[in-house]
Amino acid sequence: MPTLPATTVDFFLAGLEAFMSRDGQGLHRAVTMLKLTGKPDPETLRRAWEQVHAHHPMLGARLKRAWRGWRLVWKIGDPVPAPPITWHVPHSQPPGEAVIQARLQGVCDGRAFDAPLLLEVFPWGDEGAHVILLTWRHALLDGTGVNLLLEKLAAGACASGPTEPGVPRRESMGRVFNRALPLMRRLHAMTRAGCLSTWVKGMPQADAPAFKVLELSTPQSQVAFMRLRASCGDFLQMPFYAAIAARALRRLHELRDWHSPEIHVQLPFQARGRSRDLIFGNHMGTLPLFLESAALATMDRAVPHLLEQYREAMRLDMVNASDALMTLASHMPVKCFIPAVRLVNCGQICSLFHSHTGAFLPGRSGFAGAELQNVCTIPGVSSPPGLGVFFSDYAGRITVTLAWRAAGLSEVEAGILSQQILTDLTGD
Repeated sequence: MPTLPATTVDFFLAGLEAFMSRDGQGLHRAVTMLKLTGKPDPETLRRAWEQVHAHHPMLGARLKRAWRGWRLVWKIGDPVPAPPITWHVPHSQPPGEAVIQARLQGVCDGRAFDAPLLLEVFPWGDEGAHVILLTWRHALLDGTGVNLLLEKLAAGACASGPTEPGVPRRESMGRVFNRALPLMRRLHAMTRAGCLSTWVKGMPQADAPAFKVLELSTPQSQVAFMRLRASCGDFLQMPFYAAIAARALRRLHELRDWHSPEIHVQLPFQARGRSRDLIFGNHMGTLPLFLESAALATMDRAVPHLLEQYREAMRLDMVNASDALMTLASHMPVKCFIPAVRLVNCGQICSLFHSHTGAFLPGRSGFAGAELQNVCTIPGVSSPPGLGVFFSDYAGRITVTLAWRAAGLSEVEAGILSQQILTDLTGD
């Protein structure tokens, strides 16, 4: 049985998924939604869908220990057959919150499914509009990978991917420990200061996923892009979006009269180039940022603070330190990883989940023969931390997804956070 090397992020996500499954939160899934003004071509979709499954053995892989030592590898089995694309009957409305919640919980039409990918097409309305839902498992796919997968599906063809993502370097545990030291010291300092998420001890964990999608208009998005360029320049977007996400959590703490001196955000970080054909497998690194809650009072203060912390993290080589710490952690059983993190972090994993996916399908105005209106992803989040704030854009329009666990955030609180996010984006 062939094997592929696993990355440290693979180990983190496997540990998170094991924690979620054990506590009744389901697997770590996400749903990508495409809104179309017309009907996608069935043959284009079918051909590309079947090629994806035939040419990418990672879809049938399982994360295991190598037979000798503690090294984690993906063990490749037989190719996974493509599940049929589900074409639903026409509806008067697009698929709503209940449908997407069910997919995040691994349920389709009242039946559980375990396929790593699920593709559904929903016709709705009287003018031929369609919505496509792509449900995917986060342990095998990340934000960059789902964008590449959509490009293959839109093109109607998917060639074989590379045989492996790259062999991890070999080094002694002493060298790995020394690389991890800067992050270990910073985590210890954070633990002494205190760090809160949306979830606190005693809150239920096995509750339903919930979400709110905020689609900005083109004029609103242009205002947001101008504010971004004014605060961060033309190339570095992370401080702007991360500041908005962190301020949303800070606002929630204010509403609840909670006090958290620091906000710990783990950012996806791509430290090296990635093949255009390497769709499956998570090959991003993580960049930990430790933010002072008091410095997030306004956007004018928050963005420079994010930029300062980012530069400090890069100076200390926190991406390398994070990879080293995860390398050390990967020697423990996968199911023990998140409990160990929570033990060190006083019950927390981090303060919140956040990412900026960037532009979906750049340069494309259609998908599988139909005009494309918008694309966004709705990730499921674990509790703790119980909250995620995610940004993406398509054709000059920004979309924000606020995701949480139903018992961890009330509808009133979600509405207040949504309004603050929109205000931070546009200034209105």
